[in-house]
Amino acid sequence: MILLNGTSNALEAKMGAGVTTTEPSYFISYVNVNANVLNTAANVSGSLNGTTQVAMLTGSASAQYKVDQIEINNLDTVNQTITVSVLVSATNFTLYTATLQPGYTLHYGGNSIGFYVTNAAGAYVQSSGTSSPNVQVFSTFGNQTWTKPTTFTPSVVKVVCIGAGGGGGGGGSGTSGTACKGGSGGGGGAYSMKIFNASDLGSSVNMVVGQGGTAGNAVNASAGGNGGNGGNTIFGATSQTSGAYVFAGGGGGGFGGAVTGVASAGGTGGGTGGIGLIGAATAQAGGPPGASTVTAVGGGGAASSITAAGGYAEYGGGAGGGSTAVPANFAAGTSIWGGGGGGMGGGATSGPANIQPTAGGASGPSVSPGSGGGGSAGTSGSSPAAGSAGSPTTAGGSSTVTAGSGGGGGGGTVTASTAGTAGGKGGYPGGGGGGGGSNFSAGATNSGAGGAGGDGCIWVFCW
Repeated sequence: MILLNGTSNALEAKMGAGVTTTEPSYFISYVNVNANVLNTAANVSGSLNGTTQVAMLTGSASAQYKVDQIEINNLDTVNQTITVSVLVSATNFTLYTATLQPGYTLHYGGNSIGFYVTNAAGAYVQSSGTSSPNVQVFSTFGNQTWTKPTTFTPSVVKVVCIGAGGGGGGGGSGTSGTACKGGSGGGGGAYSMKIFNASDLGSSVNMVVGQGGTAGNAVNASAGGNGGNGGNTIFGATSQTSGAYVFAGGGGGGFGGAVTGVASAGGTGGGTGGIGLIGAATAQAGGPPGASTVTAVGGGGAASSITAAGGYAEYGGGAGGGSTAVPANFAAGTSIWGGGGGGMGGGATSGPANIQPTAGGASGPSVSPGSGGGGSAGTSGSSPAAGSAGSPTTAGGSSTVTAGSGGGGGGGTVTASTAGTAGGKGGYPGGGGGGGGSNFSAGATNSGAGGAGGDGCIWVFCW
């Protein structure tokens, strides 16, 4: 809140030393408050005058002015630095300084909104306060380039990388009288963060954003296809071996559903030093570094399991859900910071009897091992239902970023001439895809495909 009390108070602004051909314009909305009663609202507008301090609004001897809105727009074709201040009894107090690119606008929203900047298209650029970070988000997979901001001189750069999630395995398509497995879930991508002195980084940095692992194929009368590994996300290089500053491994792909009585382990979580492994008929180690166990460890990705829920990790990704040979299905693994693993697809015993799929694993500081919390599992039965996609992160503009959750496993069926259903896609960024549901191969119907893994992401924050 900005209050002006008396004629010795004024809301002022001036430009920096930049040459201008068109002065920035200002618009101010304020309320005239008299004896604690809101009387009238009013507006003023005008233009700045180079480096000369301009009194945009001067207080009144008979009322208090409460400023509700300020808009200062750079109408020029070059960058302009604007300083907003309050004059109180001949002393000038700076409120905010911002460098505006052409077409950018400095706003003040009053109350708790404060100052912020929008670009020429009206999109938010910078939050309140000169120390608030410049945030650049890179969400398109493939090679990218980060460019250091030039509208101010950053001192600190924080980089967060999240590897892509592994794709879920496709469900198996067998015959009645034999066990038939759904696809296991893909592993979640790792979370890796580092803080730099801005002066240690060049004006631009090469990087790569990992692509989500491909979905395991739906099939007819055969074992399901394996899910693909999620791509690594790297800041400072385009490969793991070329001097990366920050590395986050992708999750391993899920194991395709078998049509014989073998166990199925999920894809393992990516680590902060390496990629996860594709699921198999035995438990697999998570991506390095760190011991790969079912307990939370440093940068290691979670290991998979054929006897319990997928492994739990701290900065590595969670492992995908798996099953015993019977089959008995288990939940996907979770991670405190990395991506959640995908759920196990629905299968069938040799009875035959339907086995229900499991939910995807969550990502977040409050999750616990085997707690699910990701995409919902589908249902197995005569009318099977597909798994739900994992939830994306909700902190895209925040420095407390976490990864997405895993997709739910798709439902399978023992009903003749009925297709299995697909696993859910992994949540962005880094969630593992859910496994597809199995079916019996009578007729031309297929099993369910796995869900694709969530793509990776890079956030770069500059102060």
